[in-house]
Amino acid sequence: MSDLLYGVRLTGTSNAPKSLTRSASTMLRSLLHNSRQLASEGGRANICITAEGVADQMVDGKWFNRLTDHFVAARPADTLVLADHFEWRWPFPRHHGRMVMHAPWQAMNAVRGKMCVQAAHYKQAKELVQLISDRAQMHMGWELDAERRKALISTLARKAASMPWQYGAYARLLERVLPQLLMVGAGCYGPAASLIAAAKSLGICTAEYQHGAVSSGHDAYNFAPTIQNSAIYKRTLPDHFLGYGKWWNDQINAPVQKWAVGNPHRSARIDGLGVQKEAQTDLLILSDGIEFNLYLDLARSLRSHAEAMNLRVVLRPHPLERTRALQMSKTESAGFQIDTNADIYQSLKTAHTVVSEVSTGLFEAVGIVERILIWDTPKSRFGYPSHPFETFDSVDTLLQKLTHLNVGIREERFDVEHIWVANWKKNFNNFLINQGLS
Repeated sequence: MSDLLYGVRLTGTSNAPKSLTRSASTMLRSLLHNSRQLASEGGRANICITAEGVADQMVDGKWFNRLTDHFVAARPADTLVLADHFEWRWPFPRHHGRMVMHAPWQAMNAVRGKMCVQAAHYKQAKELVQLISDRAQMHMGWELDAERRKALISTLARKAASMPWQYGAYARLLERVLPQLLMVGAGCYGPAASLIAAAKSLGICTAEYQHGAVSSGHDAYNFAPTIQNSAIYKRTLPDHFLGYGKWWNDQINAPVQKWAVGNPHRSARIDGLGVQKEAQTDLLILSDGIEFNLYLDLARSLRSHAEAMNLRVVLRPHPLERTRALQMSKTESAGFQIDTNADIYQSLKTAHTVVSEVSTGLFEAVGIVERILIWDTPKSRFGYPSHPFETFDSVDTLLQKLTHLNVGIREERFDVEHIWVANWKKNFNNFLINQGLS
């Protein structure tokens, strides 16, 4: 994907500087915290939910996870969170819920993968990589180079070696917590496969909560018939998918039962805290978490033209890029601003136009922002083969559209309820009742 669609290698990691001291300290604190939490009755819960630390936001002096804490708050006495760290931050104090930290299990599984890898694992990995490489060459004219082939084989061999240990460790954790429901983020991606399979072996219902954009072009949620119909593979996929709305659910063919639940955080920001009407004069550019320089160049190209249209260019980095962007903003952002808001809805309420390629923020702007434009590139066509937005294919085309600020297609043309179903608490409660969690 990086070769065919991106200008850089895909990493999916934060650009914050790494601190061995900080990571070691946080790991030790996690071990001590987990031992205390799991030794008490607070280690039992009817619902166990995994949380990504990248979604944590500081609100009124406490950490709040925008993806999971709304679900936790709906059933606080019933829910235990299995949380990932982000940049090795210590995520306390918190607004809601009981929590155990995922890092000790992740570290142990990584060590076991390195220690237990055998020739049989390398043989399996080589065969799988060869199969993929042959098909990529046949269907796409793409060739896997020797360096990445070696790295991929090594990674897959270690993963294969660690999976039985992962499975056993997660089974023991779930036997301690005794949940009736396991909720995971990115459940169809693969890293949660052992956790999901362990839960299913114990008769625990599994569900994935939608954590971002999915589409008919999303490779993690759309499968060929061989995979769709594989009973073995389905053991590693969640039973249910709790989507933002019917539009999203219709985009994917993963063999899961789909529920239109809604987006709790979006609802809270709009209905609870409110997206107050303010002067909407920003041209908000949303980076994708991978090619920040691409969006930086776009902001530079637009800054002088936007000023003539009484628009202020604002570049919003992805959370994975925020550290670098904030450091850069002091010296390199002349003529435009780097968005420092932790919450995108604070940025949307002052935006007249939102521009991006594959950001979930394009959809979050529906019903709030007057103009939404998607950059027509191979990346966006792959990510969103179908979408409801205006498009542009160059800076000149975008400028032409922006000069006609008052003739844009307003968001009333969108069926907002189709994309963002309302009443998420009611919908979530109905799902829980259906699973026997009244």
